Amino acid sequence: MRRFAAKTRRASVALAAAAILISAAACGSSSGTKSASSKQITIGWSVAYFDHPVYQLMMEGIKEEAAKQGVKIILADGKNDPAVQTQQLNNFLAQKVDGIILTPAVSDPMIPAVKKVNAAKVPFAIVDRRMETKGSGIKWDFLVSWDMVKSGTVGGEQVVKALNGKGKIAVVEGTAGAGSTVDRGGAFYKVIAQNPGIQVVYKADGNFTRSGGQQVTEAILQRFPKGQLDAIYYMADEMLFGGIQAIKNAGRRDDLKIISCDGDKNALDLLRKGDIDYDGIFFPKDEGIIGTRLMAQQLKGEKPDLANQEFEGRKAALVQHEGMPWVKPDFFGVDPSNMKDPQFVGW
Repeated sequence: MRRFAAKTRRASVALAAAAILISAAACGSSSGTKSASSKQITIGWSVAYFDHPVYQLMMEGIKEEAAKQGVKIILADGKNDPAVQTQQLNNFLAQKVDGIILTPAVSDPMIPAVKKVNAAKVPFAIVDRRMETKGSGIKWDFLVSWDMVKSGTVGGEQVVKALNGKGKIAVVEGTAGAGSTVDRGGAFYKVIAQNPGIQVVYKADGNFTRSGGQQVTEAILQRFPKGQLDAIYYMADEMLFGGIQAIKNAGRRDDLKIISCDGDKNALDLLRKGDIDYDGIFFPKDEGIIGTRLMAQQLKGEKPDLANQEFEGRKAALVQHEGMPWVKPDFFGVDPSNMKDPQFVGW
């Protein structure tokens, strides 16, 4: 696994924030027009938002695989806004790109834009955050999204283990309506419901941000004094980082079990230091690599082998979602028993 230093990540954030469109190609061309002589394949990709470590790593994988495949990728910063992403998909259609990939910030508002892409008969895929058709008839050629359901299941099981099956918990959720929140939350609450000794006494959206995580955690700590709450579950490490600061400021670490997920190295370092109790890890770069590879192969007229996708030895499962193929990179729970395993250092 590659390590990513904080300094490198900060630089990546700055670069990502500096532009709305970024292109990656084997030839290194920055031109936005397709060369008639080379017939270079161009893929437009609307990313939920650039300013997040998960998507920065995913974009590293996108650029790396684009260079390998000899295709051009236009990356657009969705600004965590479905209206912005809708315009980006319209722009891709106007540019006559060969294929379009969407990482939706929120899924339902994107349905009309996807309908337009389908009507234009442009090859289309979804990566990272899942969508549902909601009876709209929208289609995608494939979905690449890591096993968020498994991450929620693992998180629920970790809470049960941390509390020995009994206690009161608060949940810091992600963005309401996001596929990741829906999938992870649904699986998490299903596990909790199977353990009647555990009671969810509070939950609120942290919007997958540090500031959101800190604000929600501060509200939790004010509402539930010491002795009235046993654990906090964070649906993402970014929210954990804000939350742990609030917990430490309040001097509440010793009376709370803290469970999170995603696999950010800083979060796993907190686990190794004993500052949190459980985490989990997926590999964002896998999604970028696999999504780019599959779309490039499809546009080249090759037949992608959906059932045998992997990166660095991590194999992705192939399932169906609403009758369409879902390539699903794996998720792994991390706790004191395996936190020193080299593959779980964190990204």
